[in-house]
Formats: sequence, structure tokens, C-alpha cells
Amino acid sequence: MPELYPLPFNEQFVFFYNIVAATLWFCCFARFLILLPLVGRRFLPGGIADFFHVVALLPLIGSIVVKFALKRAWKRSNLWSLLNGIKMAWLCYGVIFPHPRIARHTSYSILISAWCVQYIIHYSYFAFKVKTKRSPLFLLWLEYNNFYFTYPFALAAEMILLFLSLGFVEEDLVYDYAIRAVFLSYIPVAYFAWSHLQKRKQVKYTDVMKKRNAALARNAQQGGADSSTTATSVELRDLQTN
Repeated sequence: MPELYPLPFNEQFVFFYNIVAATLWFCCFARFLILLPLVGRRFLPGGIADFFHVVALLPLIGSIVVKFALKRAWKRSNLWSLLNGIKMAWLCYGVIFPHPRIARHTSYSILISAWCVQYIIHYSYFAFKVKTKRSPLFLLWLEYNNFYFTYPFALAAEMILLFLSLGFVEEDLVYDYAIRAVFLSYIPVAYFAWSHLQKRKQVKYTDVMKKRNAALARNAQQGGADSSTTATSVELRDLQTN
């Protein structure tokens, strides 16, 4: 059973934010799973779009508010989170909201599924991490491996929605050229994003598990120490440095 550490106010705030965010994403996904078989994809936006678009602002809000609450220095990974949050907000309110007919396409349902699964895992993991300073191994694995199935689906859905929106934007407008530029940039950006996600997995999951397994092996050879405690300390130390 993970020990529940007493938290200062700023970490209590971050813990509460992660719990609320995970709950909202779960509610959004549950609503999607209920509505889709009842009304079909063509009428789905009427029952979920407003809620989904508001929830999609949480990554942008979190990338700013949580960073200031924890008072940590900005890193390159923080810039990644901020830009991703801006992209999500723009897709919802700059692409889909002005052209609601494109939300009837199957790609909108795929986008909801991919984002919901990704952020249910993400916020659940960080809620555990903030409160207990570690996480269940299955949640650690999901946090750093879910991109193998969520990222390709989200990428394809976003590109399709961008392409469909071009049919509703007047040609030769600045916004028309902006959407075309973003659409053309998706593939090269996706290459760097995929590399970033793989490197992130290597550093924060693969290397951590190697250290954990090495600690287990050393304690098995020594035979006198509590291997589970030592293994936990390895994960705790590595999680605290992230």
C-alpha cells in the first residue's frame, strides 16, 4: 500500500487539479461511449461537443498553472506540453467550433477517444505521483507507452479534421493559408514528436525499470535487505527528478 505523504498547499492544489482533470476526462469518455451507440456519429456532436471542448482546455491550463504552483524551472518538455495544449485549444475552438459540420465525420469520434484515453491515464498517473511520490507499475507503463496507440489515431483524426475544414473556409484568406500551413507541417512535426515521445519513454520508464530490476537483483543476491523497499526507493528517486 503506497504511503500517503503530507503535502504542502501547492502540492495539494496540484493533486486536486489532477484528480479533477482525470475525473472530467473520464466523464467525457463515458458520455461518448453512451451517446455514440444511441445517436450515431452524425448526431454525436450535439450531445458532447461543448463539454469535450471545455475539457480539452485542461492541458493548456495545467501546463501553466501547475508549473507555477510547483515553482519549478521551465524545461524543454514543459514547452512541449504548452504547445500541445495550445494546439488542442485551437483545434477545438479555431477549427471545429466555427465549422460544426466536420464534427459529424468519424475522425471526430476517433479524436475524442484518443484524447480521452491519453489524458485519463496522464492525470491518474500524476495524481498518484504527487500524492504518494510513486505510482503503480501498470500506470507507470501506461503513462509512457500509451502513445503507441493514442498518438497515431489522434494525429490522423486531427489531420482529417483540418483537411475537412478547408472546405468551409474562403480561399485566399489569411486563415485559409494558416490552416494549409499547419496541415502541411503535421508530418514533419509528427516525426519530431514521435522521437520526443520515444526518448521520454526511454528516460522515464525504460531506464527507471532497469534500475529497479538491478536493485531487485542486488537484494536477491544479498538476501538480507527488503527488495521491495529498495526497488520502491529507486522509482521514488527517479520520479522525483522528473
